Amino acid sequence: LETSLSEMIYARSLLRGDPVEKARLRRSECERTYGVQIATNQISEGVDAIKAAEAMGANFCDLNCGCPIHDATRRGLGSSLLRSPQKLHKLVKGLVDGSNIPVTVKIRLG
Repeated sequence: LETSLSEMIYARSLLRGDPVEKARLRRSECERTYGVQIATNQISEGVDAIKAAEAMGANFCDLNCGCPIHDATRRGLGSSLLRSPQKLHKLVKGLVDGSNIPVTVKIRLG
């Protein structure tokens, strides 16, 4: 595979040691370029999750701003982040500034 991306990982749960979220960080040997997709709405939490992803071999991190499921949006994550462009800008800037690997943002049309 040229590039692959993990399932969405809840940053807060990852940092609390959730074994399911930790398992989502695993990278296969056949993945040339590997990204980890995180769900967060807090800069410090996101930066720490990105550092954990980088330690596990991630080449980049993707902030999920596209997930419409209730479990994410009720927490102010996923697509709900698009409701406040100023806050989203601050979050993305904080993640980029605090990261040693590239940060991308996932959105959906429609």
